[in-house]
Amino acid sequence: MNKNKITTRIYNGLLFPTAGEYTIDPVHSFTCFNAQHLMVGQIWGCFESQKGKIIIAEDPALSSLDITIDTASLCTHNKKRDEDLCGAQYLDVNKFPTMTYQSTNAKAEPGGHLTVEGKLTIRDVTRPVSLDVVFKGTVDDPWGNTRFAFNGNAKISRKDFGLMTELMRETGGLLVGKDIIINIAIEVLPLSNA
Repeated sequence: MNKNKITTRIYNGLLFPTAGEYTIDPVHSFTCFNAQHLMVGQIWGCFESQKGKIIIAEDPALSSLDITIDTASLCTHNKKRDEDLCGAQYLDVNKFPTMTYQSTNAKAEPGGHLTVEGKLTIRDVTRPVSLDVVFKGTVDDPWGNTRFAFNGNAKISRKDFGLMTELMRETGGLLVGKDIIINIAIEVLPLSNA
């Protein structure tokens, strides 16, 4: 029997994992993004490498989330676009090899959601960003581990992070929209299981 088995509990009417320290499973976790393209379509991409730690407190509002993303792991399935986004005009991955998100507090919302407030750092710019988070439950995997998962999303402005290199269409309007939607899907293991 797994002595580090994650159990769940009800706190103020919402389901939460057992209090403890957990690590993000990088193999089964994803940070993806999308932005408008030509004002009608979308560009999608993911960062394929991230790590981090989550501390679930007895009072879930006191929990913390710390994620570090390898910026060079960006993939939009287009080599030229990836090179542009990783270059000095955008993420500048040679100078800024990581971006980070560190939570500051959390608040339970109706419908089983959490609003997680935190600070996102891209390049040398740090701004407050709210994540809408949903706890997806716990499971025992086929390898003898126990894990839980959550999904989250946020919207950020490119301008807020200095990512406003613009390419205009000849007919007017931006090639890429001003906002970026971030979606995360995270699986988490007890720190002692990692």
